[in-house]
Amino acid sequence: MFGATGLTAVKIPVLLVRPEDEAYMKVGANALALAGNLPHPPQELVMPGRHFVFIDPCPEKIAAEASLICGDEPGVDRASVHRELETEITGFLKQNL
Repeated sequence: MFGATGLTAVKIPVLLVRPEDEAYMKVGANALALAGNLPHPPQELVMPGRHFVFIDPCPEKIAAEASLICGDEPGVDRASVHRELETEITGFLKQNL
């Protein structure tokens, strides 16, 4: 979606957040391709889980009906991932604003 030409104007620090598990989106064709086209390497943050871990934890009723989107693999605590994301993003913004 974003080629090298379109990204040359990006002069601000970038925090690139991606999931550890590539089951739904391959990192090489997405996040790493974007990172490679930025004029300066981004700060990268790899979070446990798959692509959908970035969606808010689902209420029980929805989770039962949408297991692909709401379910995480064993050992991944979505609420904990979100708390860590909040901390990391806040730190990045404080450091770079």
